[in-house]
Amino acid sequence: MEMQGQSSNESKSSTETHASRMMDQGKKSSFRMVLDCDENGMPNLCKYYEIQSCYTMDPIPFSLQDEAEETEEAEETEFTKSDTEEMEMADKLFALGRKGWESAWGDDCGNFEDRTVLSPMHFTHCTPGLIPYAARTVSTLQIYSVKIVGTDGKLKLPLHVYGIVAARDAVDYNRNILFSRRRENCQKLTPEDPFLRLTDPSRAIVAVDHVDFEVQLKVKGSSRSRDRALMSHCFTYAGGYHEGLHTTFSSNSFCTVEFSYERLTETVQATILSARVVEGAPWPFEYGGRIMSSSPPQEVTDSLSRQVVLVDSHRSDDGGEMPMGSDGYIDLSRHVVSVELEESLQFVIQAYSQSGDAIARQGSVRFRTKYCNISRAICEIGDSKVEITVAWSQLAKHKRDIL
Repeated sequence: MEMQGQSSNESKSSTETHASRMMDQGKKSSFRMVLDCDENGMPNLCKYYEIQSCYTMDPIPFSLQDEAEETEEAEETEFTKSDTEEMEMADKLFALGRKGWESAWGDDCGNFEDRTVLSPMHFTHCTPGLIPYAARTVSTLQIYSVKIVGTDGKLKLPLHVYGIVAARDAVDYNRNILFSRRRENCQKLTPEDPFLRLTDPSRAIVAVDHVDFEVQLKVKGSSRSRDRALMSHCFTYAGGYHEGLHTTFSSNSFCTVEFSYERLTETVQATILSARVVEGAPWPFEYGGRIMSSSPPQEVTDSLSRQVVLVDSHRSDDGGEMPMGSDGYIDLSRHVVSVELEESLQFVIQAYSQSGDAIARQGSVRFRTKYCNISRAICEIGDSKVEITVAWSQLAKHKRDIL
């Protein structure tokens, strides 16, 4: 793992002292320090602690109370002096990384908070056989889930989380948002659902070069002044050619954020334009449901480790109801997935039973991968039919290729 810091001896000493203290606290951290600055003393990369997949631990899930037990008088986390110092150091490191990004990319890429504006359908309407040179089939990262687990039970009940989780690739170095919640729309984590509700990336994450991840999460308190930092951290996926499911842990003394993802080679991006109930009675999602995609097609398992969950009424903010628009359209949480050229894209649609803990009906449909254009297919689920519409597009390796 690598971390960049200030070039002054004082800052370097302070940072190394803090790093040593963290390593001495146990086997929760394993990294080495590299202070890499340019000739002007400015950090030239946005890298801090990178925690590799070989990093192992035995995380303890947060012990959360039922909603019925939540009151305004709920106990809140009281940080020790050491805890406060650790969070302050994390904030300083994050701020240092921001300065490094602004120094390296600010002139060409805008503000640090700017989001990527490249469309996942940039090459969708190309003519087959006449696709521009800038359109590529490159390696991408498929993000499956981001999970929050506890480390030593410091966080008290209840746990309402808000903030940002984002990725930056070498296409434009801007934020590609994975999770974004404001304080007034925070997410409640429970033992049954410790996963952040991801909202895409807005386009495929290109993994030809390194990919930087940013985590800025807070826990909502009884008032804004009582809010507490949960994690402020950056880490880097440095690439490589390993295959299969990969897990990376980003950890501090309060929690561990667990990223589950996979590197796919020679991919196109599929944008799910719509999922619409076009025929059927009774309504198939009376008690809620779930829609997932996978490539290559995977059997649905309890862990759902290699399934991209596009929508799940059990994890929605609508009280367990399937989030719907007008004319039978289902409101999906995620829309963009990566698909390898040699594979197909499968959708599995499930309708929950009245008890809510079983699948009453299930159907699936597969799409053949395309370089461009739009595909439609019908998935039968019981007596109902759901139409899935997918837009296909190749990717841009760098934004300058399409300017």
